[in-house]
Amino acid sequence: MLLFLIILTAAVIVCGMVLGFSRSRDVFHPAVLLGPMLLFLYVWMPLKLIGTNSLARYFYPEQLWFVQSVNCLGIAALVVGCLLGTNLHWVQHRNVSISEHSERRLVVASMITGAIGFSAWLVSIRNVGGVSEAFSHPYSGGWDDSGYVRDGSLLMFAAAALAMPVLANGRRKLTALLVIAGVMLPWAIQALFTSRRGPTFMIVAFLGVGWCLNRQYRPPVLMVGLAGAVLGYGILFLVANRKELYIGSQFNLRTDVGSFLQSEETGNEYIYGSGSMIGSHYTGNYFWGRRYLAQILVRPIPSSIWPTKYEDFGLAEILQNAGTGTNIREALAWEGAPGSAPGLVADVWVEISWLVVPALLLIGFGYGSAWKRSVQLGGPWAGQYTVLAALSIYLVMQTLEAVIFRLLLLSIPTWVTWFLANRAEARELEHAEYSLQQFLP
Repeated sequence: MLLFLIILTAAVIVCGMVLGFSRSRDVFHPAVLLGPMLLFLYVWMPLKLIGTNSLARYFYPEQLWFVQSVNCLGIAALVVGCLLGTNLHWVQHRNVSISEHSERRLVVASMITGAIGFSAWLVSIRNVGGVSEAFSHPYSGGWDDSGYVRDGSLLMFAAAALAMPVLANGRRKLTALLVIAGVMLPWAIQALFTSRRGPTFMIVAFLGVGWCLNRQYRPPVLMVGLAGAVLGYGILFLVANRKELYIGSQFNLRTDVGSFLQSEETGNEYIYGSGSMIGSHYTGNYFWGRRYLAQILVRPIPSSIWPTKYEDFGLAEILQNAGTGTNIREALAWEGAPGSAPGLVADVWVEISWLVVPALLLIGFGYGSAWKRSVQLGGPWAGQYTVLAALSIYLVMQTLEAVIFRLLLLSIPTWVTWFLANRAEARELEHAEYSLQQFLP
């Protein structure tokens, strides 16, 4: 029964990818973009665990049937949402051009945003003693007590999103290229020496997807498939060699990444996610949107001002694995490893139970709508879909909490800059028309 549900899940994902691509002819269609990651977490990983008989150590067969049934329904809703959001029709790619006014403002905004992000990164590195100290231990990096400083370095990605349209279609290509190189280099260093999957994927997405969206160019399917395979292996390689990638290491690297896929520990995404779902179902304890609301209302308040903010909000458990493993011990008599992530379906299930199905339908619809607008309208929508594409690894493999604050931090500068640029351009056009009318009879 479990094997049948896994195969059914695979069929749903593959059908969504084929249908999305056949109607759009776009390798960046959200069903195609999310599909490989969904296959990895909800098909390949459980099959590997079944092969080593690892799941039997933690769950009864009926518990696994329940988990994979919810996974299959949730993924089906996500895929259908992606297809509905794009209307399943061929969309004509729009030729994008940037006016002189918009280009100038985009460049200036990218410089300012990048400078703020780079400054935050430098502060966190300086706090631990410099670059050498920051990256001389496995899985380390910079640090600051303020979340604004720790997360502020993400603004370098926002700077890249603002500069990419200029690099792809503008006149100040050299300036835009220098900005993008300047903000990507610190993140490349951090991604390599801290072996982090998320930043590595984001770098590739912002450079690759951002360039193609703004150029309205779509690479061949085979090229994207090979690039995706290389990226996937590279990410697994970083994780498998996490203890060897640091300054001063002997770099005794291993190329076999299969051990990561077959990990039997409670930190394994499929095992931990399944435990989270069973724990909430067994106890009947759900958060009903409070964790997501806390990301918007509570997280922005500095802990130095409100040290007990999550406790006072009634979410003390959110500090441990985002609250997703709260009920595992009561239901299964084991605990998830610290730092574990449950994956998309389990995270939403822990939050709102069976409402996971309509919720994932809406998330998929949002991805589909953003993709369609990026193709039809370009401009800020190309930047917005680049952000969504870059964050898709957090969406599928981790939690919505990991997406919400990053989405806000990366999207707001992009939208504000484009709004101000377009408004200033409209005013200048109105002024030019008014001046012209003065010379007309």
